[in-house]
Amino acid sequence: MVQRDKLYNLLKRNSLVYFFITLTLLPLFIFGCQSGEESPSAKESIYPDSTTHYRVDAEIKPASGQFEVSIDMRFVPDESTDTLQFLLHDSFKLDELKGQAVENYSTSPWRFGGKDTVHTKIITVALARTANPSDPVSLTWKYGGQLRNEQIPAIGGAVVSEHWTELPFEAIWIPQEASIGHRFTFEATIDLPENYELVSTGKLAETAEGWHIQSAIPGPDLPLVISDQMQKREFSKGSLPVTVYHGGAPDSLTTFVAERAGQILDRYAGRFQGGSETDELRITVAPVERATSSSYARTGFIALKHGIEPNMSLYELIAHEAAHLWWTDSVNPMSRHNFLNESFAEHEAWLALQEAYGDSVYQERLAKARKNAQKAPSFYDWKPRFDGALSYNKGPVLLHELHQRIGESDYRVFVEKLQEKNVGTLGGMIAVLGEVADAETSSWFEEKL
Repeated sequence: MVQRDKLYNLLKRNSLVYFFITLTLLPLFIFGCQSGEESPSAKESIYPDSTTHYRVDAEIKPASGQFEVSIDMRFVPDESTDTLQFLLHDSFKLDELKGQAVENYSTSPWRFGGKDTVHTKIITVALARTANPSDPVSLTWKYGGQLRNEQIPAIGGAVVSEHWTELPFEAIWIPQEASIGHRFTFEATIDLPENYELVSTGKLAETAEGWHIQSAIPGPDLPLVISDQMQKREFSKGSLPVTVYHGGAPDSLTTFVAERAGQILDRYAGRFQGGSETDELRITVAPVERATSSSYARTGFIALKHGIEPNMSLYELIAHEAAHLWWTDSVNPMSRHNFLNESFAEHEAWLALQEAYGDSVYQERLAKARKNAQKAPSFYDWKPRFDGALSYNKGPVLLHELHQRIGESDYRVFVEKLQEKNVGTLGGMIAVLGEVADAETSSWFEEKL
């Protein structure tokens, strides 16, 4: 803008210069207007080319559970492949799946942990050419159907109802890469009936076309919380403003959630290297039962389960989920590397409890986890059915032992380096530990895993 003003002043002072530059630069000026900030390419520049990207248009009718969805997808595989696999809810009829690289596609039931996962299908896409990280493929999806609450896979927190609909990846409302470890950026326009509001991760705004959401931070899904009874409570005294969205929860609960979340965020901001990649925190409190009672976190967003009470257990839950603002989305949750996601979040929640409620509470959590982890296998023998004993029990116990061995100062340096380097594998974690401590400690910890 400064350069443009200087050029304008120069042209105004000299008509001959104006005439000459107009003739020679007019084509460039026209081209520049066409490729400026209003162009699609410029708008997409916030999304890294090396990451899978979804452009979503969806019409959702919560009262009936009816969905109509279209997606333009740039899919960047993790490695060279001739075949892609996606998960999608079985209620949706796929009307169109095309792209220059698409040869054909087929569907089959999804098997997770050796069992058929009801109401979820795998869509296998055969490619006419090999796709690789430097040569991704473009896919266009069009599908629709009715998603009923009783048809939601019982593997996570989702619900479809007239007054409160919640759709993390467990509902598979958008095509999810079948490993569940693939991350993507997105921009979405969600058309909802009048009086319905939406909460999600990323930038969020209500427009004439619908609710517009976008995120340049890669994540595992596009979570939506939709309600025509949405209320909110704001808290802005901490390092990040906190807004609690709910469907009529008591003031005592929403105040507790907002204030404790602010306190916990302040604690973590002082402990962890760098920011949490968000400038606000949205927390939803479900007023209805979901497929399972789990809570979950995404960048700048926490969804709490139904039926919670303002007590120490809720404090611990918020502390765990808030830790995921730093410890999340850098690892594949369906692998042994989930240690870097859940085990660190759980250990940090114990430390937050210790500070807020005393050492006896910390010792109780530690003793319970040790008992639960007694028959847990090695992290290198990870299977989905072992994840509870490993990531939520054995993992934080091992972090406690490491903390005791190397001391608070080195432990914090260890944590900071893991986050600074965005380490996402156990091997990378062991290497960082060797840098911070010594080879003997890293070997000891690796054997413990």
